[in-house]
Amino acid sequence: MSVVERTRAKLREVRNPVYLAFAKVGGGWQKIGAAWNFKSGENGYSLQITAIPLNWDGRFILAMPTESGEPQEPRED
Repeated sequence: MSVVERTRAKLREVRNPVYLAFAKVGGGWQKIGAAWNFKSGENGYSLQITAIPLNWDGRFILAMPTESGEPQEPRED
């Protein structure tokens, strides 16, 4: 396999997030993004925020997705 073919194969590789990011909005939780392990294998996460709720104070939590792929709703603290 050539270098170009290996690069294309890596780009097509779908990585599932390790955590989903949720923000407390009003009386519920809104999914705002996700986190993945670093591709290099180093300790840490790469975060992607895909939504910014109105009147959001900037705090969010990371929760593990369920086996079905659906987000696990965080409990009230």
